[in-house]
Amino acid sequence: MNIMITPDDIIRRCLWLEYKRFCLKDKTEDEIKRIIEDNDPVVLKEDDAYVIGLLKIVETSNVVHRFKEHMNEILKIKSNIFNNKLFIMKSVALKEISTFTQRFPESFKAPFEYKASIEDLKIFADKIYKEVDKIPTQSYQKDDKVYIYISSNSIKDLVDEKDKDKKEKEKEIII
Repeated sequence: MNIMITPDDIIRRCLWLEYKRFCLKDKTEDEIKRIIEDNDPVVLKEDDAYVIGLLKIVETSNVVHRFKEHMNEILKIKSNIFNNKLFIMKSVALKEISTFTQRFPESFKAPFEYKASIEDLKIFADKIYKEVDKIPTQSYQKDDKVYIYISSNSIKDLVDEKDKDKKEKEKEIII
């Protein structure tokens, strides 16, 4: 199966970094910028669509929601169990938070609803990054190397915090 899709559609689904890494690895930055600006449809093979995650993503202009989904998936995949608690390497968590905003290249001419959502994402991601950086750390040593971990549940609580606030406001309105 082949899938016809435009670069804008890939960017809107927050898959640009994966597409660039796996499908445009032989292109220069100028060629990639031109691909974004031209926005000509491209044909993706089913295998490529699967690898970049296109087959499991639904388009939404709420990119903060996509960020939260991404972080929850990262926590599920990259967390480790120590003393019956989940931990993730601090550097991995911070890298995932900081790189998510790079899924929207500067040459992408976002429609209005995406521009506002991307700005909201940048503010939210900066806030989460600062809060995650403050989480108490646990050090583990293995083979003369020290690994710095933080609680996965603490990150999950921070990422889902906005949803909790929204639900509490909805309860206040109902009452």
